[in-house]
Amino acid sequence: MNNTISPHKNQSSATLSFISGVSALFVKESEVLQVRISTGRLPLGEVILKQNRFESREFLRFDLTEAVDKPDKSIIIFHRMPYVVPSNQEERKIKKPLLILSLALTLTIPLKNAFAAGSGSYRLEAVDAEALGKGLAFAAQADNPSAVYFNPAGLTQLKGKTYASLGAGVIQPFCSYKDNTTGERTNRRRQTFIIPNFFIVSDFGLEKFSFGAGESSYWGLGTYWAEDSFSKYVATKTDYRTDDVMLTGAYEINDNLSIGLAADYTNSYVNKKRMLSQQTWGGTDGDLQLKGSDKNAWGYRFSTLYKANKEHSFGLMYRSPVDVKYKGKIYLNGLNGAYASPAYFGGSSYETEITCKTTLPRSVVFGYCYKPNDKLKLEFDTEWMDWSSIEEEKIEYPSESNAGRLSVLNAGNPAPRDWKPAFAYAVGAEYKVNEILKLRAGYIFHETPIPQANFETSIPDAKSNIVTLGAGIKLKENVGIDIAYAAMFYATRNVKNDV
Repeated sequence: MNNTISPHKNQSSATLSFISGVSALFVKESEVLQVRISTGRLPLGEVILKQNRFESREFLRFDLTEAVDKPDKSIIIFHRMPYVVPSNQEERKIKKPLLILSLALTLTIPLKNAFAAGSGSYRLEAVDAEALGKGLAFAAQADNPSAVYFNPAGLTQLKGKTYASLGAGVIQPFCSYKDNTTGERTNRRRQTFIIPNFFIVSDFGLEKFSFGAGESSYWGLGTYWAEDSFSKYVATKTDYRTDDVMLTGAYEINDNLSIGLAADYTNSYVNKKRMLSQQTWGGTDGDLQLKGSDKNAWGYRFSTLYKANKEHSFGLMYRSPVDVKYKGKIYLNGLNGAYASPAYFGGSSYETEITCKTTLPRSVVFGYCYKPNDKLKLEFDTEWMDWSSIEEEKIEYPSESNAGRLSVLNAGNPAPRDWKPAFAYAVGAEYKVNEILKLRAGYIFHETPIPQANFETSIPDAKSNIVTLGAGIKLKENVGIDIAYAAMFYATRNVKNDV
């Protein structure tokens, strides 16, 4: 794209949650009968019968409704549901499965010149409604199932239950181009993208370990320019997406420090179209399409979560680079003039195999969360992303050796990129109004990694500012909904190059 680009974006989210169940462990030792109430490895309360007298101790917020000394030395604990232990049983563990289920829906409401979601270039960030409401500043909190994505070390905070969340984002981007010489404006055609996400977390009854898995798409882009537009020989329609599966584990070293590790599987697809100029050889325009995929790309992440005390916590995560090697085909249609002659392609259509290598960038995220009281949370996150891994786009044709054909196929190949590392900064806040309502807000700033010299219309990126708003509403004891809205505004970018 040349000259002036004016993109920005809007989106909103919703989440629904359910919670139920407890577990109890009863131990009888001579004259001491001890009862612990817990949700897995997290103790909630304890009652001790010693010398015919009850003593109770509270670990966290726990309401012991009633404890009764029966003549047969049985104890009855009432907490939502009764648990009864006969006097002749030394030990018994009663456990009711506990599940937290979250259902999320992310929507975008496009405005004029809205652009796709992202963290610079083709990074997507439509993962979780709660985090989005806080400006995606979540690495030092990471206390819901999306910790699988934001900071796996945070999984150790999800104790004694199985947590699951399911959602989908809908993004409808578009942008515009203005020729500063003629004043003519070209609008990019609108597209709609659906981005699913799923997370599940459990400790499987283990004391120090937690495990999680997730599926989403956090790399992708889409552009669509008319076939008679200024962009027709560079890009008409470009679709790039990944399906990402995350397998994570976390270990709680002590009450203050946890570590996490993730293996990330990436299934990547690319589909690029543009017009093929044949006018030099006395023909009319044809079209060129490239399709490729890599279904076996892997990366990893390592993270930590440190809670200095109740007020201060810190999160740190490293994401490895991911090497992707596309294999697919290139298709040429509408060949005419010299290109249809035996010296070149010998007909009106042609196809051959292609390969293309790229590297998804490594990154480092740091977050700091401050909780001055039980009502307010404040967080600042920063991310460094090493986009310098994108040096060029080079397509190879392993099955083609004809010099005439290769001269056409290699026009402009390899294409220089020379992208630069970029930073993103985010701040977020949450205020608990009462037991029913939480309010959230955030702000994000993204640098662009794409230099002016290599800017082109398949990835029309620019610096961006994002404002987010959100709310968490408790509908009843075990049901709540989270709603978030984000508006992304890209800076107008003046570009002068030969792309």
